[in-house]
Amino acid sequence: MYSAAPTSGAVFGVLGSGGIALALTALLVLGVMGKGKVKFQTRGATVTAFLAGTAYIAAGKIWANPGKVTEQGLTGLGVGTGNGPFGDVGIGAVALILLIVLIAAPLTPFGAAVTALIASFVWPAAGDGSIWAMPVQLAAAVLMMAGG
Repeated sequence: MYSAAPTSGAVFGVLGSGGIALALTALLVLGVMGKGKVKFQTRGATVTAFLAGTAYIAAGKIWANPGKVTEQGLTGLGVGTGNGPFGDVGIGAVALILLIVLIAAPLTPFGAAVTALIASFVWPAAGDGSIWAMPVQLAAAVLMMAGG
């Protein structure tokens, strides 16, 4: 039975992790397309994509597929194995490169969204004790406040 009142302290009531992932994906696609009232520039696309990727991790199920593709790509490049085509490249180096691309590259909103989605999967893989965990934890906290 559904209640009119939210059962948690979430701003939008209980959306669920899959609901948040779905809503953020819709916002991201529409904002990057930019043909409606929401037209993302690079920064908006970056933040929305990072939040969406964080929601994907929490939601699991079908939402885990982009993370799996990213993981397979890193494995294929030999990241963390010590014998990849680029030599010994750790996950922290990939995380740093993604940050550099987000800050320094002339990205379109679509390019920023793709890069931020990849970062949302790579940064948590760098480990809880790394600096890369901080944006992920912040994004997760924001999502929990918004929709539980």
